[in-house]
Order: sequence, then C-alpha cells, then structure tokens
Amino acid sequence: MTLLTYMLREAANDSFIENSNYQPNLQFKIPQKSKKIYFSELAKIAIESEFRKERIGEITAQTFNMFCSRVNSNMLTFFGALEVNHIRSKQILNFIEFLSNKSIKAITIKQYLGLLKRILSIAVLEGFLESLPVFPRIKSKSIPRASLSISEYLRVLRSAKAMSKIELSSDRITHRNTANNLYVKDGPIPHDIQSLIGFMTNTFLRPVDIKLIKHKHVQVIENKTSYLKINLPETKSHIGQIVSLRAAVRIYKRLKALGIEKGYGNADDYVFLPHISRRETAIQAISHLFGRILRAENLEVNGDGQKRSLYSLRHTAITFRLIYGQGIDLLTLARNARTSVEMIEKFYSSNLQAEMNVDILQSKRTKQRLAS
Repeated sequence: MTLLTYMLREAANDSFIENSNYQPNLQFKIPQKSKKIYFSELAKIAIESEFRKERIGEITAQTFNMFCSRVNSNMLTFFGALEVNHIRSKQILNFIEFLSNKSIKAITIKQYLGLLKRILSIAVLEGFLESLPVFPRIKSKSIPRASLSISEYLRVLRSAKAMSKIELSSDRITHRNTANNLYVKDGPIPHDIQSLIGFMTNTFLRPVDIKLIKHKHVQVIENKTSYLKINLPETKSHIGQIVSLRAAVRIYKRLKALGIEKGYGNADDYVFLPHISRRETAIQAISHLFGRILRAENLEVNGDGQKRSLYSLRHTAITFRLIYGQGIDLLTLARNARTSVEMIEKFYSSNLQAEMNVDILQSKRTKQRLAS
C-alpha cells in the first residue's frame, strides 16, 4: 500500500474512527486481503501520513513529534513484530499492563489506546483486518490542573521582576549560552517574560497562542470597561474571539511601547520576543525562562505532584475567574477561554466548589425584626 492510497482514504478513516467511538458495537467490515502486514509496516504508513499533515500545517511539529515518540518507543517495542491480524483484545490488555509497569498514568494509557485504534483503523480500511478488536475502557481520575494560588502567583511575579535585574559581566556571555540574542542560561529575565506572566493570567491564552500572537490580532477597547479584544488564528482546533480582563490593557500597552523602542510594534510583529523569527524557538525560550522562575521559587510541582509549566498560567487564569469572578457562568468562561463547559467542569469547577462558596459557608443567618 502506498502513501498516496492511504491519503485518498483518510476522510473515510476519520469518519470510521468517529463512528466507532460513538457506536462501540459498530462492526465495520471490509473483505480481508491475503497479504500479511506487520504492525511496524502499518506504523510507518501512519507516520508518513502525520508528517504530511505537519508539513502542510494541519498539525504542529510538537504534535507530530509526540506521535512519532509514542509509536517508535512503546508501541513498536510491544507490537512491532506482530502481524496486524494477530492483535486482539488479549494483546491490547497485555499492552496496558506493559505501560502500567512503566508507571505510565491512566490518562496517558488512554491516549496510547486512541493512537493504536487510529493505526489499526488503517488496516481495516485496507482490508488487512476484518474489524477492530474490542478495546477495554480505561478509567482515569480527573486531577485538577496545575495552577498557582494567589500567593504563589505573586511570588512568581516578584521573582520575575528580581531576575530581570540580574547583571552579568560581558566575559560570561558566550556562544555556548546565548541563543537568538537572548541569554537563557542564568542571565537576566527579559521584560517580555515578566509582562507575559500577567498577560496570560488576564487573557486565558494558551502557550501556542503566545507563540503566534501579533499586534494585528489585538484591539484595545476603552469604553466604560477597558479590555483587549483578541482575534487569533485557529489553534488546537479552537477559533473565536477572546475578551481580556482590564489589567491586560495596561500590560499590553507597556509591551507595545517597549517593542516600538526596539524597532518592533508594527501590525505584523509578534507581541512576545518579536526578534525571534522561528516561533518554535521563541516558545521554547519562553518556556525555559518561565521554568527558571518556577525553579527559583521551588514551584515546579504542585501539591498533587503535577509538574507546572507555561500552561499553568492559563490554568491559573481560569481558576481565578471561578473563585473570584462575580457570578460568572461556565458557558461564558468556556467560550472566552476557547474550551468547553465539560473541560471546565471536569478539570476546574468540580474541584473548587467548596472554595468558591466559602462566603456562604462562613455566613450566619441574621435575625429579622418583626414589623410592629
């Protein structure tokens, strides 16, 4: 089977996967071919297809690399030498045990099974498999996202400000520790990063949004309530307008003024680290710098053992709105954060109900005076 043949069938493949997810008893059968195909061969076809998607921009390089990493390591290690028609429910259960023995969490195992189903669906569509094997259900606990508390958030802001004032002698800056005119090892934190912390927490943006956001995507609205109206290109299959909190206006104006001083600030200039044209490099530098701040404050891991990252600022933004927002409904919050109510309830709201209602829990019933 050539890659071209597979590409022509991709639409049917996507439809099949969607139907099988919503109709678990669906039996989709195609006359079986006599030629044997090994999982390693099937995986190669799947990787070629994902590479094509990455090349034309359908998926990010990070998504493609993660796909390849999971296929080339654990999946090929376990299934690589097997003929596809020998992969049955028993082998899938053994694969789950194989992953569990490596201390891989349930949520990640679910992702592996989804990947396996996608790859085996190619074999079904090509006639190498009569139907998909039955996949077991994996239950995973919804763990609250690794956000920051108010006190932790303030510590991060103070640390970023202090680290921006670090001074180094010129003889310590060499080609070995400098990238894109940005000293990223143990030098001063750029003002961009200090502003980014407040910006993300007041706009609900994802790291991928920070990578792509340009000044042309941002409109300052100053009426009775000041806010930023942000229209970003589609990211993570999410589109829609974002309305920021009031504090983001001041932060953005300062960022733009600093950019103009350095020769940036035009409509097509990036808001953060605009001097780095390769945006994958830019977001890697930003993530590294934010990681330095977390390490300086010993905040790399939260109380549940989850690692914090740049994404934690988005989680913090959503968490703060749930706790401190005045009567905000989940639909409004979900739409503005370009996510779903289900995700808000699953990973944020359900874990914050007690703290959100702390005033009610602490309140006392007052005596009412009887009318005379």
